[in-house]
Amino acid sequence: MKIKLILLFVFFYLLSLLITLPATTVIRFIPENSGIEVAAVSGSLWQGQALQLSYKKKYHLQQLEWAVDWLALKDLRLQLNLKFNNGSNALAGKGSVLLGFSGLSVENFIVDLSAPELLSYLHLPLPPVQASGELSVVIKNAQQGDPYCQLLDGFITWQNAKVNSEMGNIDLGAVNIALSCEKGQLLADLQQHSEQLNSTIKLLLKERGAYQLQGLLKESDRLDPAIKQALPWIGAKNQSGETVLNFNGRL
Repeated sequence: MKIKLILLFVFFYLLSLLITLPATTVIRFIPENSGIEVAAVSGSLWQGQALQLSYKKKYHLQQLEWAVDWLALKDLRLQLNLKFNNGSNALAGKGSVLLGFSGLSVENFIVDLSAPELLSYLHLPLPPVQASGELSVVIKNAQQGDPYCQLLDGFITWQNAKVNSEMGNIDLGAVNIALSCEKGQLLADLQQHSEQLNSTIKLLLKERGAYQLQGLLKESDRLDPAIKQALPWIGAKNQSGETVLNFNGRL
């Protein structure tokens, strides 16, 4: 009986140490060559906050908060609730990241940011462009799989979407992209409507960065003439006067 009491005491003692383990102690174990930097950390490993988390000095999350949801342990999963806010009209988001026997998953994750901010994170081999509008990324449920996912249920909305380039300007209006998983591959189904252009595009991201893009573009007389003249370079027109997109390649 005494041995059981001692073991029980040791268990709860170790558990209390883990619960109260300062986050600053854990941060010290991040490898210096990982590219991860965390500033002004407070709280514990299980519930805390950081002023900023940076990766390779290019990507930043500010006002980061985290908390472990202990109720998820009954399903043998570790659930971490995250929240971050980079400031007014800047990158912000919240949601849950879970780790279980089936791997990593995400639930009810919402990220809001502006189009210019998104472009600042991307390094695309394209001529200089400017974009405006507000984007929202909503992941209702996503689960890790081979090669990319086992489950993906989400969408992206781009409101007041506009793109300006040396070639011309396009008012895209509203852009809606449904995200799903098809046999482990990522599938994005885009629907876009404006007075200048209507688009339906499907993008399938396959294994090892291979992709397949298919779609239709239907322009109106309000589309910038320079853009309209460039459409034949990306695809031929069908009998309905729509530009047909059909590309295969590797990212």
